[in-house]
Amino acid sequence: MNSVKSIFIVAAVGLCLIGTSSCKGKSKQKEDKPAVRENVRTTLFDKSLPEIKKLVNGKWELVSGQNAGQLCEFENTFIVFNDDKYIWSEDGKDEPGDLNWRKDDTGAGYEAYLMDVFYETNPSYPLAINRDTLYIQDCTEIGYKYTLVRK
Repeated sequence: MNSVKSIFIVAAVGLCLIGTSSCKGKSKQKEDKPAVRENVRTTLFDKSLPEIKKLVNGKWELVSGQNAGQLCEFENTFIVFNDDKYIWSEDGKDEPGDLNWRKDDTGAGYEAYLMDVFYETNPSYPLAINRDTLYIQDCTEIGYKYTLVRK
C-alpha cells in the first residue's frame, strides 16, 4: 500500500512540475509577442501626431457616418492610412491622397490634429479607437462622426 501511495505522490509531483514548466513556457511566449493594436482603447484627439499615426496606420473599412439627425451607411468603402498618405477605395477604384496633418481648433472647444481625408475643405480628426473600431469626427456644421473597422 505504501508503494502505491509513493508512486501516486511521485506521479502527482511529476505532473505538477511538468504543468508548471509548460505554463512558464506559455507565459514567456505570450510576453514575447508584440501587443495587438486591436486591443487599444483610447482617445486620439489628445495624443501626439506620431502616436496617432501609429495607431491609425493600416486598412480600415468605412462603415457609417452619423450625427444627431442622420445616419449614412457605406458599402465596399475602404481607407488605408499610411502616415501622411491615404488611399480611398470605393467599388474597386483607388484614389490616393495626402492627409495634410495640422494642429488646429476642432470647433468643439479643443485642438486636435486635423487631416484632409473626407473633404479637403472640411477637415476631420481621429477621435478615438476602441479595439478594432476607429472613430473620426469631421469639423463641419453637421458634425458627422465616422465609424471605421480595421481590416
